[in-house]
Amino acid sequence: MNKKRLRQWMAPFATATLILNTGYGILAPDAVASALPTERHNSNLTGLNTAQLHTKLATAQGRHVPVTSGTKVTTLTKGYGQNTYLNQMLKVMSSQMVTANIAQAEVSNLTAVPTETTKVNLSWTNPSDLNFDHVKVVGVTNDVYVDNIRSNSYMLSGLQPNTTYTFRVKTVNKSGDESQGTTVQAKTASIDVPVDKTPPGEVSGLTATNVGYNAFTVNYILPKDADLSQAIIYLNGKEVQRTTGTSYTFSGLIASTNYTVLVKTIDKSGNISGGISIPVTTSALTVDTVPEVTGASVTSVNNYSVTVSWTRPSGISTVSLYRDGSLITDSTGTSYTFNNLSSGTSYSFTIKSKRSTGALSSGVRLTATTDSTSSNSSEVSNLEVDSKSDTWIKIIYDMPSQADKVKIYVDGDYEGTTSSESYKITDLQEGRWYEIKVVTVKSNGRESSGVKISERTDSDGYYSSSSSSSSNYEKARDLMRIAENSLNASDWRSARDAISDLPSGTRKSDLLDRLEAIRNRAIGTSSSSSGTSSTTTTSGTTASYPNNAVSSYSTSFTLTPGAKSAYVDGRATTMAQAPRIINGATMVPLRFISERIGYEVNYEKATKKIILTRPTDGKQVVLQVKNSTLAVYELNNSRSYSTNITAPVIVNGYTLVPLRVISELSGYQVNYNTASKQITITK
Repeated sequence: MNKKRLRQWMAPFATATLILNTGYGILAPDAVASALPTERHNSNLTGLNTAQLHTKLATAQGRHVPVTSGTKVTTLTKGYGQNTYLNQMLKVMSSQMVTANIAQAEVSNLTAVPTETTKVNLSWTNPSDLNFDHVKVVGVTNDVYVDNIRSNSYMLSGLQPNTTYTFRVKTVNKSGDESQGTTVQAKTASIDVPVDKTPPGEVSGLTATNVGYNAFTVNYILPKDADLSQAIIYLNGKEVQRTTGTSYTFSGLIASTNYTVLVKTIDKSGNISGGISIPVTTSALTVDTVPEVTGASVTSVNNYSVTVSWTRPSGISTVSLYRDGSLITDSTGTSYTFNNLSSGTSYSFTIKSKRSTGALSSGVRLTATTDSTSSNSSEVSNLEVDSKSDTWIKIIYDMPSQADKVKIYVDGDYEGTTSSESYKITDLQEGRWYEIKVVTVKSNGRESSGVKISERTDSDGYYSSSSSSSSNYEKARDLMRIAENSLNASDWRSARDAISDLPSGTRKSDLLDRLEAIRNRAIGTSSSSSGTSSTTTTSGTTASYPNNAVSSYSTSFTLTPGAKSAYVDGRATTMAQAPRIINGATMVPLRFISERIGYEVNYEKATKKIILTRPTDGKQVVLQVKNSTLAVYELNNSRSYSTNITAPVIVNGYTLVPLRVISELSGYQVNYNTASKQITITK
């Protein structure tokens, strides 16, 4: 094979970084190609053995590669032998082809302590990378001292006395890839210097504190030895930490489980004590029992609404209210009116006490049946506007004999109660339309559905015909834009009033269409303290307006590592896989958190790549199982960046991702309660 054919053979791998390890050194592919003979039977290669051919290849790269003596080689003949050796090298080359990706994690806290004239004790902390497999120790010339070390220390022997050595500790992943390595120097002891073989003293006062269901802390006092190096912490016989501190906290444990903690000491000569141990049992996982409300009752029923009341227990400031099992709202009051019900229909209402952590009680259940239409109390008649000004409107009406009094509502808000057949509504804005509703009330408290009328206060000419049509249109358009951005009922009414004053035409029709679109986006149920929803009429269309737009995503989560039970927006739920703490990060099931905060989840089974896309803000998050790099793409801003995370893992068939990273990328706040061991995520 000549150079041209070799380059053609290597063309598909042009985008990768290629290495060739022949056993004598590392050759780049260009060096291989440039050292090849241009003729298949080049006499310069006749009779060369593998080591000599390798040396020619290395020389083409401009470096000398020594050949280990005693290497068994085979003399190459022309033609077949040369090509056979070349093919073997190309196979090795292709098998070692890699694509540079994320730098492999190194060991930390590397120390080298001479223990004798011919021994050096190496110790280190292994990386937390899930892909980490073992370490190997080599010299500065890459001579391998020892391989496949799966602990975090090793005693090197057979060294020369009074000699300085440089050791390189490399990490090796499960694919066999090696890191660059971390170096450390040590000088062996002189023959004349006595070697310390006495272990240091033991720790004292070893105790366990803050024992919870999934964590506890041990405390101890270090001995006074002058050559003391560190304390070594073990859990159930497995080393977990080397530290110069006097305490350590274990986390991610299992509730109601017996553990044994062992603490040893090590001196600067590498001598290790026998250790002191204590047993520790984690506490049982307890469930927060939230007290129920008392005195819950149905206080009012009519055709289309039901009012309930209650007394909150001590320490509870909020209750969650449900209708037929669906959450309607949270309330800090002691009564609430469920509106927009159907007449003659039975309903179930549940009142649940709610803690600040999100924990809910089982709830107190009430039932009520709305009145049928036939039992409707009589309405007022002849409702009309008697007089008005720029700041008030006076209405008059005839009260039915069954009514004890009437309630007045303005734009859905309670205005007042009277037994009179007239009412003056004051403190209004000039030039504004208002919807006025009059509801009759019987002596037993039953209320009618109400009769409505719309009226506008007088204006000083702000929207008068003397103003230019173009100017009025621009004002109406600006108010419309404000309403579109806020989805606020008050802003919507301001836009409606301005549009109604425009002359008929295409531009007015366009604004009315946009007005209807805003109504559809902002539609919802808003309850005042009296429990009456806000409604208004424009161009014959009835609409409902909340104070603000309703979020389409969950806004609060409460969960506990090690427990499948959780709360989402105050509702109890069960996760398929309990959260876990891995490398200090809380890991939760992928879809449990991602889909509830607005992400669409795509999972590539072959590559184990996870792609989260949120249409609302154009954000895309890409992560991968066992990969500690997370990439974020802000599509709307043409911006991207990456960061290091605790790599996602698969547990019991479920993909777990770091909770804090995913939540905070989406604008949520994550808080940990050390007392309850609960994690709360809020928007």
